[in-house]
Amino acid sequence: MSSASRRQFLKTMSALAGLTVLPSRSASGFGTANAFDMPLLRYDSPTWNSRPSAIRRLLIDVDMRTNIRVVQDPAVVRPTIDELFTSPMLAMTGDRAFPSFRDEEREALRRFLGAGGLWFVDSAEDRLDGGFRESMERELSALFPGETLRRLPSDHVVFQTYYLVDGAPGRVRVANHLDGLTLDGRTAVIYSHNDMMGAWARDRFGNPEFAVHPGGDRQREMATRLGVNLAMFALTLDYKEDQVHVPHILRRRRWRVD
Repeated sequence: MSSASRRQFLKTMSALAGLTVLPSRSASGFGTANAFDMPLLRYDSPTWNSRPSAIRRLLIDVDMRTNIRVVQDPAVVRPTIDELFTSPMLAMTGDRAFPSFRDEEREALRRFLGAGGLWFVDSAEDRLDGGFRESMERELSALFPGETLRRLPSDHVVFQTYYLVDGAPGRVRVANHLDGLTLDGRTAVIYSHNDMMGAWARDRFGNPEFAVHPGGDRQREMATRLGVNLAMFALTLDYKEDQVHVPHILRRRRWRVD
């Protein structure tokens, strides 16, 4: 794994944007610029925001379950340098094919990922090989020729940064794994087949907005746990080597859902 960490990315983006890097509520595991956000990418598709409550709800869970400070209002960003370099993480959802990004948008995404950013892509098309997947593969091929999405191993750090999670739970179970794209030894893109945001989404009363199949509430909880892990992973790339967190992970083993 590369020695560059998400923390360094936060310092880089802060310098670019003229921000002040502040410590998070935790002691030394990672740092944030003010508070953690998971901005949603707005792009040329009618379903770019088909789960409008999902990220807000996940950030509430991140705030309640961890030491990470979070924003109250998740941002919506365009694929531009100015907008991407405000958080170490970018989220995207979709359920159909979409037009190609413009050259300047691709360059912004390339720079964001190359600088250490994490792009979480969540398919809601309920199939492995639909138009959304094909469009994403086209864009990633344009960004990084010769690189492609590959299945992440079951022991990948994203499955254990905070909770121990088996598989890739979401609103549905199209696949039991996540895919990823690796740059310089680090995972820069994580792709879910299972509509994780659909499992996170809740109305203003806290009620789930979508039924989860086939595992119901247990599957929904595991999707939330994996979302919390994503936030942790976005904030510290070198988490696996940070020995201060090992006892915490071991304690978490007792809470694992069988």
